[in-house]
Amino acid sequence: MTARPPVAEFRDLLARELPPAWAAAAAAGDADRLAAFAASPDGARAVRAVAGDGWLTPEWPVEYGGRGLRPDEALEIRRELRRWHIGDVSSAIGTAWVGPTILRYGSAEARGQLLLPIARNEALWCQLFSEPEAGSDLAAVRTRAVRRFGEHADDWVLDGAKIWTSRADIASWGLALARTDPAVPKHAGLTCFCVKMDAPGVTIRPIRQLTGDSEFFEVLLDGCAVPDRFRVGEPGQGWEIVRAVLSFERGAGSGVGAAPPGSVVGRGIEELIARQAGRLDPVQADAVARVYIESQLIEFNNRRSAVERASGTRSAAASAPFNKILQAEHTKKLQQLFLDLDGLAAIAHEPGDGWSAGNVWSFLRVQAKTIAGGTSQVLRNQVAERALGLPRETDPARSVPWQDFLAITKPPANGGAERR
Repeated sequence: MTARPPVAEFRDLLARELPPAWAAAAAAGDADRLAAFAASPDGARAVRAVAGDGWLTPEWPVEYGGRGLRPDEALEIRRELRRWHIGDVSSAIGTAWVGPTILRYGSAEARGQLLLPIARNEALWCQLFSEPEAGSDLAAVRTRAVRRFGEHADDWVLDGAKIWTSRADIASWGLALARTDPAVPKHAGLTCFCVKMDAPGVTIRPIRQLTGDSEFFEVLLDGCAVPDRFRVGEPGQGWEIVRAVLSFERGAGSGVGAAPPGSVVGRGIEELIARQAGRLDPVQADAVARVYIESQLIEFNNRRSAVERASGTRSAAASAPFNKILQAEHTKKLQQLFLDLDGLAAIAHEPGDGWSAGNVWSFLRVQAKTIAGGTSQVLRNQVAERALGLPRETDPARSVPWQDFLAITKPPANGGAERR
């Protein structure tokens, strides 16, 4: 007898654990009802049931809380999770980005202590990467980590400031990038650490967004001690590890991971078609058809990339930047179309009109998609260099010790008065 596909087994679990109305909303692609179910006690129960059986991390080894599925099987499970709105970016940071990185680079002790809570959705994570002076040029981070030895301690002390940290307020842990050796060029002197977000020396401040929400935060590290066992990889290996994390993130955000095109923090094309069926003039119908065709092309490209990556014929470094560029620009175009077709009602809606309010929120939220997770400009550079083989962009800091580069570029304390 042929074994049933894992996705069929997973759907059976959802049918047993969730109310029939939730299944009906998933089948109809009703984002508003799905969001309401996900935020209800049923939603919390669904995440517990899914995580308890290893479905939140389907490709992870069983000993770390996964199901040991093949990458193509795991892709189908992740898409099903997304379709049912089970789990969100709060859990995805751990399950899809940081967790796989710890699995690849972490010590046996770190893997044993940190991975099971991620798989069971008991510990949420954030990324402590970007800084006020190190965003697109992430290798320019200034947060310092200095090793401290003592009679009862072998740890690192972190000092610096991080910004644009998603979900720092609810995260138990953060993966931090810090400079451990300023005497070498900037890419070579970085190291990654797992930081407890409630540790002494960690301060979290909210950043208000266009939507009025505060999903992003500034995180200050002031003498924050991190045991050496929570160092990820070797000292100086941080840039390699960060690239792995960002590749996982861009893959997930592009649709190669789980999200269908256009639906990342916004509404999907199917909802647009269902909403506007029979209401469009020829020009509007043409606009919808063009966006639909684009969504299908992105979907096919994402699936091809996932299969190629699973088979080893295409690397994540080659596919993730390209796919993420397409996804980010497509979803902005799609959310704009929701507003355009609803006209003034989209922005002058009556209180209680959840559909129009959701359109406005989605439009505002996706404006940052061409910046978050790597700006489209930087990703185009990566496509040019890694996929097309074009010359690397000039970077004067790449070949000199970081401390020397800082000394050269640091402005005079008096604004240059000594030169006058």
